[in-house]
Amino acid sequence: MLLTAEDLKNALVKSDGFLAATRKNRGKTTGSAACVVDPGIAECGNTGFAAFLLFTLDHILFCRALGIDRTTVFWRACNSGCSRDLRINSWDWYFQPVNHGSEREVENVFCILRPDGAPVDVRTTIDNSFKNRTSIKGFELGGIITKQERLRVNNLIHQYVKPNSRIKEKVEMFYQQYLAGFTVLGVHVRGTDHWMETSEKRLPSLLSWVKKAQSILETLPQPRKIFIASDNNEVIKKFVTSFGKEKVS
Repeated sequence: MLLTAEDLKNALVKSDGFLAATRKNRGKTTGSAACVVDPGIAECGNTGFAAFLLFTLDHILFCRALGIDRTTVFWRACNSGCSRDLRINSWDWYFQPVNHGSEREVENVFCILRPDGAPVDVRTTIDNSFKNRTSIKGFELGGIITKQERLRVNNLIHQYVKPNSRIKEKVEMFYQQYLAGFTVLGVHVRGTDHWMETSEKRLPSLLSWVKKAQSILETLPQPRKIFIASDNNEVIKKFVTSFGKEKVS
């Protein structure tokens, strides 16, 4: 749903911290409603792919809290993860469509512009952590990632975030080429700006990552391999040096 300047001028809804735009489609079923999730409208900063996906989930949760179950998802303006053409829904590049066209089929259309601070009971996902970060500026409302929380978000992902056939094919090709037949240890190291989100204001040493990975790897059945995902080339080089090219993907 492309919101024009006129839409925003005439149809803003504001209440205690949340901002939204509404639209009415004449001649459609009275009382029917859809919620458009388009997080790029508000989250136009330097947001990474995973964070943008979490923002999307939080917008979906907000729609649910408002009692609107019919949700459609648009991805625009999400840096390298989206097309520069704002008319293109880049969600479809990665995932199966979510109720596309709903915004044209119902009478009432609701589009959240800023969900933070809304007067509804919404447990968001974007600021959750395995450690308590409520003392850190910007994470005051963050929760702890427990088993129950992981199951809650997992259910949400299974319902809305379904990779399309193109992505599935690429994943299967990668798996068959590099990981099939191995017991795989996945390691995710965010080694750049993550220090700002920690209470210690510093990152763990590279050696601590290697030692922890080694201790876990030794408990896994042979043959085994490490799959590492990181935004820091120094981390990747350290793992390759420590474990060898044949053991690290």
